[in-house]
Amino acid sequence: MPTIKQVQTNFSSGEVDPLLRMRVDTGAYQNGAARLRNVSMLNTGGVSRRAGTRYIATLLGDSRLLPFEFSSTERYVFALSNGRLDVFNTAGTLLTSITSGVPWTGAQLRQISYTQAADVMIVCHPSWAPRVIRRTGASSFTISTFAFDTSLDANSIYQPYYKFAADTVTISVSATTGTGVTITASAGVFTSSYVGTIVRWKDVEILITAFTNSTTLVGNIKGKLEGSLDINPLRTTHTSDVVEVTHALHGFATGQSVTISNANGFGGISFSNINGTFTITVIDDNRYSYVAGQTANVSEDGGGPSVKYTSSTTATRDWSEQAFSVANGYPGAVAFHENRLWFGGSSAIPDGLWASKIGEFFNFNVGEGLDNESIQITIGSEDISNVKHIVSNRDLQIFTASGEFFVPRSSNQAVTPLTIRVARQTPFGSSDVTPLPFDGATLFVQGSGKSVREYVYNDGVNGYASTDISLLSSHLINSPIDMAVLFGSTVRGEQYALLVNTDGTMAVFNSARSENVAGWTTWDLGDSTSNLFRSVCTLGELIFVVVQRNSTYTLERFSDAEALTLDSAITLTGASSATWTLGSYYASKVVHVVTNDMYLGTFTANGSGAITLPDPVTTLTAGFSYPVEITTLPVHLQLPTGSLLGMPKRINRVLVGLNSTLSCVVSGNRLLLRQVTDDLSIAPDRFTGIKEFFLLGYNREAKVTINQDEPLPLRVLGMNMEVSF
Repeated sequence: MPTIKQVQTNFSSGEVDPLLRMRVDTGAYQNGAARLRNVSMLNTGGVSRRAGTRYIATLLGDSRLLPFEFSSTERYVFALSNGRLDVFNTAGTLLTSITSGVPWTGAQLRQISYTQAADVMIVCHPSWAPRVIRRTGASSFTISTFAFDTSLDANSIYQPYYKFAADTVTISVSATTGTGVTITASAGVFTSSYVGTIVRWKDVEILITAFTNSTTLVGNIKGKLEGSLDINPLRTTHTSDVVEVTHALHGFATGQSVTISNANGFGGISFSNINGTFTITVIDDNRYSYVAGQTANVSEDGGGPSVKYTSSTTATRDWSEQAFSVANGYPGAVAFHENRLWFGGSSAIPDGLWASKIGEFFNFNVGEGLDNESIQITIGSEDISNVKHIVSNRDLQIFTASGEFFVPRSSNQAVTPLTIRVARQTPFGSSDVTPLPFDGATLFVQGSGKSVREYVYNDGVNGYASTDISLLSSHLINSPIDMAVLFGSTVRGEQYALLVNTDGTMAVFNSARSENVAGWTTWDLGDSTSNLFRSVCTLGELIFVVVQRNSTYTLERFSDAEALTLDSAITLTGASSATWTLGSYYASKVVHVVTNDMYLGTFTANGSGAITLPDPVTTLTAGFSYPVEITTLPVHLQLPTGSLLGMPKRINRVLVGLNSTLSCVVSGNRLLLRQVTDDLSIAPDRFTGIKEFFLLGYNREAKVTINQDEPLPLRVLGMNMEVSF
């Protein structure tokens, strides 16, 4: 029979979707695999058994993890669960648990948006007011409701305001000062949820204290109901006693009474005659006039910089209410960017964006629209683009339910109220999973839950593209619920994006853009129906996960070394003994035990969490094993006479390149590292080199499968297959 050798030098394309099984013409087929289960891809092209996890703590229920990094030496893991916040340090010590003032429910955990700067984290959800989690000491934290800054006299809260009612709806107020005043609307726009919120007449705030009906509220005026006009808003006409007032969108009607105050005398009309209460005549939407008590001797503009007006008891369209409230919902997205705090996407204004003043993260006063003042806009897309995430990266990136946007800016100019604009880039839409910067792009999960895309800037077109990076491995993406990224460690330089799927598996993406390495693997806990990954976060080079085993939820940390080959593991060291107490978490459970690179087998812990070994040891690691599988794609041979795709073939033998390996089974053939003369009480040396394995049988899809029957280190660099046909 003819024989040909085929070399698989690397696995850099990762696990390939079964739907691409016939695409033998692609580079992904040559460098990919049919199955890469519970292995980590290496930048050099090989794969290794993924590191195991260490048990940290048992949680009270399903939880979502958030990273909090105050400094390189003070880092924390937040575990958010139903009405609860648990704070752990990286060593796994529970520092504090907070239940008072925690608004989130278990059902809301996946929709929470968060951002952190220095000792403050801000978390958001459309159903409740943003919360501030503040580090107050090395092991102490508090949680409070986000409070906007106020003016020195406490009459103004520097928060966003918006008129939700139709533009034609007016309000009138029964007095200009005082408490218990009546606010009357021209249409039924009020609900009982308005109690405790702010309604603004012009720029003056009224705290609502009672709800009467849909058109009537009761409130306390903060200050006096008077508005400010622009500089020199009055105009006189020579030989006329009529004064024209410029007042943009005044909302008044002819015959209403308006009080003018603080105007300087000018045009030959004295201070006492230019100020007072007058019956007005409307000229247009931005102008009206009144008759002064004196005739002007010159035509000119005047009045000065501090002209005030009052007209409370008459109806006005110029009113608004606080943008964030029980009645209108709260922002669902948050981020720090260019020294501003940004909110996005409330229930009532789904495409809204609000930015604080520069350097004043709790001040959203728009003021006069100066460069440093608050920015408040809506995206204004053709469809209502519900803002789900805001990401600070190369630019301010905005991910909505219907597309991806960004805020353009020049390289030397910050975004200001005058210059801001939002540009739509791609039409895919984002899921609830928080997008994260990774390898020069921003990764996000498409709203369908079946694709992961990288939002990356293209200098050639001066815009962004959203490339589907999961196209070759879409079968591994199953409606992800959480994501984290790892930018290498002191042990390895690989970058990984880790996505927790709805089914409890984890899709892991390895990327090295400069080396054209991009591939996916899948991690799981063995029994996918009862052992599930539920959340993931990273702090520096540390990976933390929430794991569900049956009905128990635990916080665990991936080891940064491949030497740990068990999950939920505990390592004990002490005097030589055959009996070891693992702890109550392991009570009545079956655990695998490893000591000094030797696998001792499985043992059932008693009710106290203790196990008894056949022989005494001085150290051991106990935990749960997980299956490993590396399966090549079917061998493809292209001969001068044609392709042998689908034809019977036999892999006679395979030469497998191994590195620092202690256990592997190649298509049923076990790696043998011991001789009959070896001392079996001493672990064998880890093997590095090439091992030869002989295989039997013909198959139309001839392939090689590598797995393990012992939880020990494994690293596969490639293989050379000898194929007969």
